[in-house]
Amino acid sequence: MSETPFSEDALRDIAEKKVSYRRSVKIHWSVYLLVNAMIFVINLFTMNFDLWLGLPDTSTALLIQLWAIYPILGWFIGAAVHTTVYLLYANGVYPMAKRAVILHFVAYLTVMLLLVVINAITYPAFFWVLFPLIFWGIGVIIHYIVYRVYFRGEISKKTGEAKSRKEQAIEKEMEKMRKKMQK
Repeated sequence: MSETPFSEDALRDIAEKKVSYRRSVKIHWSVYLLVNAMIFVINLFTMNFDLWLGLPDTSTALLIQLWAIYPILGWFIGAAVHTTVYLLYANGVYPMAKRAVILHFVAYLTVMLLLVVINAITYPAFFWVLFPLIFWGIGVIIHYIVYRVYFRGEISKKTGEAKSRKEQAIEKEMEKMRKKMQK
């Protein structure tokens, strides 16, 4: 029989939270789909189909009038982040720094999707979305590199335990403080 570091009560609390969080994600997606379907139907009923006849490119007229895409994609960002938070919790992803990198990447992808669509609808002649795509992308890469360098576990020479550079720096600082207090 393997020993677990959690008591039965602690395991029950964790299981209860997972069930509750899973239910909240399912509710979030259900409401998202229902409300956005209604928004899309309202959008279709309020479109000016006569406008299509006057434009040489009818796809442009459709995109201009398809305002429902903005709340659909905007809310998608929140739903995707909510789902990611649940999956990280349910799968026991730690440390928090790792969660932060993953959430940063998910936010980047979903916001970029919205920005690409906005660029395509509002001003397709100039691909301005490249600026946030590149510069925020650099930020995501830097965040990942900092995580890998700073929070990567290494074997401590003194104790033989795996500790991140942050933990090693904390231990070193605590040692300095102990020495100062002894003087």
